[in-house]
Amino acid sequence: MWKIRKWFERKSVSKKEYEEEKREFEMAIGKPFISLKIEVPEGFEDQRNAFLKLECDEDFLDEVKDLIKKNLLCKRETTETSSTEN
Repeated sequence: MWKIRKWFERKSVSKKEYEEEKREFEMAIGKPFISLKIEVPEGFEDQRNAFLKLECDEDFLDEVKDLIKKNLLCKRETTETSSTEN
């Protein structure tokens, strides 16, 4: 029994290491990306299935990308404004 436990422990560690190395490689070679863990908002627990489907909903993903662009543009403008004032 302990051999099985040891095998599972090793497997999970190696999978974790693999995922970390894979992410580092993807960040170095491709475009940078972020991964977010978003929980279902309080009061919307009854819409679990609809919430889970958002992960593959292209319209939703486009809205998130637009929100990110707006946020980054706002931060860029704030940074540029403060650097030109100095």
